[in-house]
Amino acid sequence: MMGASTASARGVEAFQFNIAGLAYTNKTDISFSRVTYLQGTDVYINNISLAQSLGSGSVLGLAINQFDFGSIPITSVSQPDGTLGTYSPQVLNISLAYAKKFSNSITGGLNLRVISEGLTNVTANGVAIDAGVQYQTTLNGKDAKKKAIKKEDFRFGISMRNIGPNMQYSGSGLSFRSINPTTGADRRAYMGSESFNLPALVHIGASYDMRLDNKSTETYYHRLTTHGNFNYNAFSSNVTTIGLEYAFKETFMLRGGYGFQENGTSTTDYRSQYYGAAAGVGVALPISKSGTRMNIDYSYAPTRVFNGIHNITIALVIDSKK
Repeated sequence: MMGASTASARGVEAFQFNIAGLAYTNKTDISFSRVTYLQGTDVYINNISLAQSLGSGSVLGLAINQFDFGSIPITSVSQPDGTLGTYSPQVLNISLAYAKKFSNSITGGLNLRVISEGLTNVTANGVAIDAGVQYQTTLNGKDAKKKAIKKEDFRFGISMRNIGPNMQYSGSGLSFRSINPTTGADRRAYMGSESFNLPALVHIGASYDMRLDNKSTETYYHRLTTHGNFNYNAFSSNVTTIGLEYAFKETFMLRGGYGFQENGTSTTDYRSQYYGAAAGVGVALPISKSGTRMNIDYSYAPTRVFNGIHNITIALVIDSKK
């Protein structure tokens, strides 16, 4: 839904949008996703996430995010044909999170992320913190005539991401051979590397569940959820997104979203690779009567360059409350 789920992200998916949603893990969540990033570039993103309830509303989470760039030929001015071997850039994020349910309405969370990126001989390492809160309440109360079950249907969320000190590249790859023209001394010199800020951002979002059936059960046979989100980016244009999710018995879901980027037609301001729209489908397959299920989700987002982004996620959700 183009990242419009700041208010409604639950379980391990909260790592990517609002870490406060991690607190809704009832027992154990395990998730793996594989992203084909800008299809045609042979770049992939692998994610594995784990969330474990500690009791009393507390949840501990661990996530590993790794970019796979494949093997890139090494070239030089004198040997431009790539006969010098290959290399592969490294981008790795390891996150450790804690979230807590303070009440039935309010949750909060913190995420500490270790960042490592670079090449074999040039690297940059850093740390960042994510923080978020979510609030939920009931706008549409129990209907005496329809005998509908009262359920939280409105959600609001705020999250901040990538808050941390500057990063800087270092390593032997920044060195070069320097010969003193006066003395003829041959020595190794290093080029300076400028430090850079982390791409901080703030999400503000809300969602509302609409029941499309008249059943008197807690499970909505037909649910339509509207999502809205404003994304403030420190180094790129701000983005406002809207999303829709239709669910049938909470087992089959259809999702779609659209993002409006400020200065989207400007030729000088930075624009993200996303073209604006996204869509996806998901199924939740029950495994046991205790509530354990397997979730399978697929999404696609077209991009301004190359052939879009594909994402497939498989998650095992163990719910001891059912």
